[in-house]
Amino acid sequence: MGIFTSFTEEERNTIKAIVSDVDDTITTDGLLYPEALQALYRIRQEGLKTILVTGGSAGWADAYVRQWPVDAVIAESGALLIYKKDGAVRYAANPVIVSDPEFSRKRCALLELTKDYVFSSDQYARIYDVAYEKSELSRSQEKRLFEIIESLGGTALVSSIHVNVLFSPISKKKGIDAFYDIMKGELGLPQDIDRFYETSLALGDSRNDEALFSAFRISVGNKRVSDDYESFRILPTYITNMYGSASFAFVIEKLFSKSI
Repeated sequence: MGIFTSFTEEERNTIKAIVSDVDDTITTDGLLYPEALQALYRIRQEGLKTILVTGGSAGWADAYVRQWPVDAVIAESGALLIYKKDGAVRYAANPVIVSDPEFSRKRCALLELTKDYVFSSDQYARIYDVAYEKSELSRSQEKRLFEIIESLGGTALVSSIHVNVLFSPISKKKGIDAFYDIMKGELGLPQDIDRFYETSLALGDSRNDEALFSAFRISVGNKRVSDDYESFRILPTYITNMYGSASFAFVIEKLFSKSI
């Protein structure tokens, strides 16, 4: 792991798709800045695919697919896939969740036991997970929340803004694995998923992106990773010295730069 300044020529020639987190990776403090949007369009113009993998809600993912130049969104930390086919928006749920008969009971129990907590502002637009505003959790509340989650057999994933909870063995990487057969057919990705992990660039900023950093041969985290360095168990290949939209735009510019 080192400070990112540019890709090697070999890396630029290798990368055929972009896999990116959204909150505080493409956006900055909840806003999409012009340079990041331009970078997304540049990726499309260069003929690469963009897949977003986010802890954000199904509602946000639906908007990204409809309004941003991206090819697919895996939302709610791997719980569902949203993509376009023949001009229509299509949805697929992770089979691990669908096949769990206890899922609804556990989710409802968590909502009831934590009804006094501050849920994420987009909780109403979530289908499978439960999310809490991280900034609104006191230390005692956070400790109690994790105790409740554990008692119900849930999994907590911590992002830059939320604590996301799911009741199946889900992660961003497992979401990619679950939906890869659909994506390779619809997006023209490599037939071999291992080849996909070898030839795609992963971008993230938080602990819930560690699964991406581990799976992809080439990954870049932004300055939020170095700010929270000690809490990470798995680090990206590179780290930039910028945040959010500025970091995303810089990385994409270097990807298509002629100079090393």
